[in-house]
Amino acid sequence: MKKFLLIIVVICSIFLTGCTEKPYIIMKSQPITVGNAKYFEQRFQKNERIYYCVVKPNGFKDEAIKIEIIKKSTKTPTLGYSMAYAQNIAIDKTKKYYTNYFTLPGSGLYFMQVFELRRPEKCIARYDFWVK
Repeated sequence: MKKFLLIIVVICSIFLTGCTEKPYIIMKSQPITVGNAKYFEQRFQKNERIYYCVVKPNGFKDEAIKIEIIKKSTKTPTLGYSMAYAQNIAIDKTKKYYTNYFTLPGSGLYFMQVFELRRPEKCIARYDFWVK
């Protein structure tokens, strides 16, 4: 009886944990296509276009997302964060991705966060990158 119960628990845990896919962000210095989407980049040049794609495999539940790009100062010994870019963007709910680009004039360590507007306190995806 214990073996049967253990087998049921293992099978249920496999099925329940395998069903969720997490959202992620792809960044590249060229426009993102199906052929180059699997290669991520983390280093970019100042004033160059940084193309990004926010992918949510289960689909977006809201009609808009908020994108924030925050700069982390590497010259301060404590937390030195500043907002570099923020925008609310209307999206197509039938697609499971959103793609666009931005440019950054200053060098440093940045991170991009994506939120759905219905839950602005919960970040759905995050990506760290450098600009030289």
